[in-house]
Order: sequence, then structure tokens, then C-alpha cells
Amino acid sequence: MNVLSVENLSKTFTIHSLAGKQINGFRDVSFKVAEGESLALSGPSGTGKSSVLKCIYGTYLASTGVASYYSQRYGKVDLTRLSEYERIQLRLDEIGYVTQFLKIMPRVSTVDTVAEPLIRKGVSREKARKSARTILERLNIPCTHLDAFPVTFSGGEQQRVNIARAIIGKPYLLLLDEPTASLDEGSINIVIELLNEIRTQGTSMIMILHDKTILSALAETIYPMKRATNIPN
Repeated sequence: MNVLSVENLSKTFTIHSLAGKQINGFRDVSFKVAEGESLALSGPSGTGKSSVLKCIYGTYLASTGVASYYSQRYGKVDLTRLSEYERIQLRLDEIGYVTQFLKIMPRVSTVDTVAEPLIRKGVSREKARKSARTILERLNIPCTHLDAFPVTFSGGEQQRVNIARAIIGKPYLLLLDEPTASLDEGSINIVIELLNEIRTQGTSMIMILHDKTILSALAETIYPMKRATNIPN
């Protein structure tokens, strides 16, 4: 079954500082992702890969096209036309998003930051914190750091916390924008293991990766992105 079917998705940006000039972020993107499948968006910088993920997640509103998603909560929905309430619920329960930046409350401990998605799903705080400790230890976050605030961590440590938080609840659909960019080789190998584990358990993934070795280790399908032609004045 296809978890997500993207059809003719496009995004146009209006640049108000340039007298309302319109620029194509990407045009007519179409692909399908099956349950447990991993698909990578591939192409040079400027082809709109991150913008595609943001349109699926709802950070950007798509200009045209459809993103049909088979939600476990709502059934078939178009992610480009959700109400704000539905969008928030899907983000909380089903759709994860890993960017290159950790966005969290500044005075929440690392273990509680990672445990929070499980607690939100009804798991007891004790069990959720235990699961969080396990995944953080696998990602080589020192046990002495677990009760510290992750905002004090290095970039690589913050990204590992970011990944742990996104995957601990095994989302139905996971979007990843360069998740390994700030990681060392050892951490990258662990992240590859964890992502492949949740994929075999049913998580579908759409990712942006530039490293060909990591790409071959994670992506089953590659969708080539092309630079969109700008709109004439």
C-alpha cells in the first residue's frame, strides 16, 4: 500500500523585496512511497528538495498539486489541504521530521526531550524515559548528559538527540533533511542502523542525503529533482 502519493506538486515563492517577483521553488513533482519504503530526493542545491519536504509537512503551503496520505487516524487525506488542527495531530501522532537543527524547550532535560513523544502517546513516564535512555545510549550520548539540557551540547550531539526524538515513537511517515550532516562516521553508522530498523517495522521515509555512501545504505528509491525554470517578469 502507498502511504503517500505526491502528484504534480509545485511551490512558487513571491519575493516582496523584489517588487513581488515570483520564483519557482519546484514544479510538477510526483512520486509514491509505499509502507516501509525509503525514498531519497536527489539533485543539486537549489532544486527545491527541502521545500518539497516542507510542503508535505505543512511548513510551506504548496501552490498546486496533491499529497495524498493514508493516515492511521483520519484515513486518506490531502496533506496540502488539512485544517491546522488535523496537521498538528498528524505531526504529534504519525509524521516525524528531522532537520539539521534541534528545536526544543531550552530547560528540558535530554532524556525528557526524547521521551516526550512516547508520553504523548500514552506511555507511562517511567517507561518512556527508559526507552529514551536506551536509544540515547545507542547513539553514544554519555549517561552523564542525559539529565543535562541539550541546548548546551555540541552540534553533533544535538543532532543525535534530534534523531532520537524523531524516531523513538516509530512514526508512520518520517521526513529527513540531511540528518547525518553534522555527524562523525561512527554516529552515522548507528543512525543508519536505527533508521533501517524502524523502516523494517513499517516506517516510510522521504529523505535528502548528499553523501552517496549513506544514500546507498538508506534509500531504496531515488527521485531526481530538476531545477525549475523561473517565471518570466
